[in-house]
Amino acid sequence: MEYPLIRSRRKTVGIYMRPDGGFEVRAPLRMPKSAVDEFVRSKEKWIREKSSLLRQRQQAGAAAALRFPERLPLLGRDYPVEQGAPAAFTGVSFRLPGPSPQEARAQAAALYRSLAAGYLPRRAAFWQEKVGAAPASLRVGSAKGSWGSCSGKNGITFSWRLMAAPPEAVDYVVVHELCHILEHNHSPRFWALVARQLPHWQALRDSLAGLARRLEELGL
Repeated sequence: MEYPLIRSRRKTVGIYMRPDGGFEVRAPLRMPKSAVDEFVRSKEKWIREKSSLLRQRQQAGAAAALRFPERLPLLGRDYPVEQGAPAAFTGVSFRLPGPSPQEARAQAAALYRSLAAGYLPRRAAFWQEKVGAAPASLRVGSAKGSWGSCSGKNGITFSWRLMAAPPEAVDYVVVHELCHILEHNHSPRFWALVARQLPHWQALRDSLAGLARRLEELGL
């Protein structure tokens, strides 16, 4: 199996899948190529299965993008979509002018971003006192590969797509990123900080995986 290999000062070898089903391997600078090859061979079945699944999701998302959305999730609930102007979330439905499905999704993204700009800072303010950490800055971005991130300078960015998640799952991502201000890693100490606030964090994290698939199927 051929693969692109990226070497760096990392300590372990890892496989990173791309949304289109491709992948790359990242390995330590001095790790023998034969050892990298052996690692990839040991993961070949998983790579092929994951690659096939990602391609199927991408195709489903592309097909969905050709249809006007019928329902959209917001904070864990589904709301019907009505075609009309101006673009708005009315409290009982999404109103999207369109006229094309692509334009409707762009309008929906703008609404999600606007709602996130109000909701997510409030949740961060609620949790930062409990966690004992405050972000240097907080912004809403459009990342598809992650729900949130914390920079080395303790700036937190949340994806607007997080607004589709149930409130409890939103809080998990908020707590996760706030805990990164105290621990910039995923060490046992980091997870202990998360568990101190949300003992059932694993179930919340797992629920987000299903939501990511749903959003991809919706073409968002």
